Amino acid sequence: MIMMLPFLTGMLAAWFGLKGHRPACISLWLLTLVIFAAWCKFHMTDPMGLSL
Repeated sequence: MIMMLPFLTGMLAAWFGLKGHRPACISLWLLTLVIFAAWCKFHMTDPMGLSL
């Protein structure tokens, strides 16, 4: 569920790119990159709850 947002913004960026709306496409791609970076930082710094 957490990965739905970057895929949604990436899909919207591709759709705007196909429609010829360059500024919206670029801003959505940049938003997608920011979301991926935020999720990556959260994932790498989150402690793993392992019970061995």
